[in-house]
Amino acid sequence: MTATPQNHQDRKGRDDRGVGPGFEPRDVPARGVVCAVIGLFAGIALSAALVAGLGVLLTAGVGPEQPQAIGDTRPGAAGPRLQVDPRRERAAVEAAAAAKLQGYRWIDGPGRRAHIPIDRAMQILAARGWPAHPTHPAHPAPDQGQGEGATP
Repeated sequence: MTATPQNHQDRKGRDDRGVGPGFEPRDVPARGVVCAVIGLFAGIALSAALVAGLGVLLTAGVGPEQPQAIGDTRPGAAGPRLQVDPRRERAAVEAAAAAKLQGYRWIDGPGRRAHIPIDRAMQILAARGWPAHPTHPAHPAPDQGQGEGATP
């Protein structure tokens, strides 16, 4: 077994190296900390200079944009079309949808299938019942030519 050397202290509490009590010889030297902080700030400054230089290089030759009115609909206008009046445009879309839902029209040509308002279709289904599938052998096809939903 090997013995480890012990530090011997004199009367004033100093050891062999001349260091007094309360000093830890393994402390980090202040010079190293100061150098690390200076290096950190130098790195930040270098990074900021690099980003600024890239910004100048990437925007070189690009002139200032010409302001345009929002409602400008020139054929050469680039970018997405913005809504000039969202409330009016929404009202127009909703009016077109309501007219389509509430109106009568032929879906696939005259005499084949017709589009009728939802309320009227519900009244017809309530009066007649749900139609059976015409090709299913257990259910006969519904009568043709009766009521408002039938085709001539």
